[in-house]
Amino acid sequence: MKKYIIFICGLMITATSCKKFLDLKPLDSYTEETFYVDEKGLQGGLVACYDALQSDSLYGNNLLTLGELRGDNLIDNDPGSGAGVRNQIEVFAETSANSILSAAWTGNYKAIYRSNLILDRAPGIAMNETIKNQIIGQAKFIRALSYFNLTRIWGNVPLVLKVQKTEEARQNTRATAAQVYQQIIDDLTDAAAKLPPTWGDPQRGKATSYAASGLLGKVYLYQKKFDLVASTLQPVVTAIYSGTTLATVPQNLTFPGNLKTSKDIIFAVQYLMGGVKEFVHQDNRYRNNNNTNIINIPQSLFEPGDNRQPLVAITGTGGRPGKFNSPQLNNETSGDFPVLRTTDVLLMYAEALNETAYGNTEAFKALNAVRTNANASVKTAALLTSQVQFRTAVYLERRLELALEADRWFDIVRTNQMGVVFPGIPAFRSLYPVPQVEIDNIINKSGYQNDGY
Repeated sequence: MKKYIIFICGLMITATSCKKFLDLKPLDSYTEETFYVDEKGLQGGLVACYDALQSDSLYGNNLLTLGELRGDNLIDNDPGSGAGVRNQIEVFAETSANSILSAAWTGNYKAIYRSNLILDRAPGIAMNETIKNQIIGQAKFIRALSYFNLTRIWGNVPLVLKVQKTEEARQNTRATAAQVYQQIIDDLTDAAAKLPPTWGDPQRGKATSYAASGLLGKVYLYQKKFDLVASTLQPVVTAIYSGTTLATVPQNLTFPGNLKTSKDIIFAVQYLMGGVKEFVHQDNRYRNNNNTNIINIPQSLFEPGDNRQPLVAITGTGGRPGKFNSPQLNNETSGDFPVLRTTDVLLMYAEALNETAYGNTEAFKALNAVRTNANASVKTAALLTSQVQFRTAVYLERRLELALEADRWFDIVRTNQMGVVFPGIPAFRSLYPVPQVEIDNIINKSGYQNDGY
């Protein structure tokens, strides 16, 4: 993938700097019509899809505000920073004018637009069919991930499945969350069939069939289709236990030093350290300079000796939690952001089996694999004597295991814990307001804003 980076960055610069003159274009200027015409163009466009996920609008920063700061794992100790836009989200006071929301909306649709370009053009390009299918599978995975985040944040959103012109986009309406989820399921099902289970080291970081199946299982979990969660994740769980292509559990935790190469990572948004600026992340996700963020996970939730406890503590000169305290050079780090890990899959599997029927031995096995990995005690049917107790244990395990990975707020909402964790906050705040700048661009504004806003 790296060999396309300079090429794509040059393309972006060219595309934004050239101006029309008598409808003529410089002979060395690429357009959508002249770029996506062969395998090289598709591969380069695919890098741009992955690049969209890296931006501060998404996994570089804003998804952490929307998915973690909104929850109970973090406290914003600098409420006036950035005109208070982050603090508004933390204290449930955001409006449709919030710039973090508009950036996240645009960032996700940028990833979708770039994916749609590939999906529009790939069928007509003559090339090796296996490679073409792999490119299509990755584009569908990225589109599905983007729509998953959109519908988790806003519920009903426009479902755009082709490259649109401006006037077409202004005609968009919001599809229902059910319609969006069905498209996500279709994309991930096809992606899982087209993608390989693993890539060689030079291509590490690309989406795999395991990533597509794991994310599909998560989509079913959000829809409470627990039987489909279990059947979809079962082959992934088998691979985890075998240790052939995914991490064997139990194992030692790999944060932070081996995050790039660990088989615990099923899919992560990757970053470089140094080199092309477009792909460098100025790692301020959890920088604690000026006490901006305070990690608010009660230490009493961890058992003595739980090796996850130092991963959520601020350590090192960079002022980052151990989980993200990767090496740095001139304030740049190569710290990747995990989107799907083996432990997440195991906890989803355990939750789904328990919701189907309490007492499943495989549910206890999956839960205890995660706990053993964390050096925590084993849970038995004598300790968790009911479906409710097992459910509570899984919810707690997700909070400790996936802390600071942009899942906490969404877990609170999907498990109907909002009223307990945040008593007095109105239920409509489980979704964010649609950005006003988006509504201003739409012709039919009726019903475009979420209830309560």
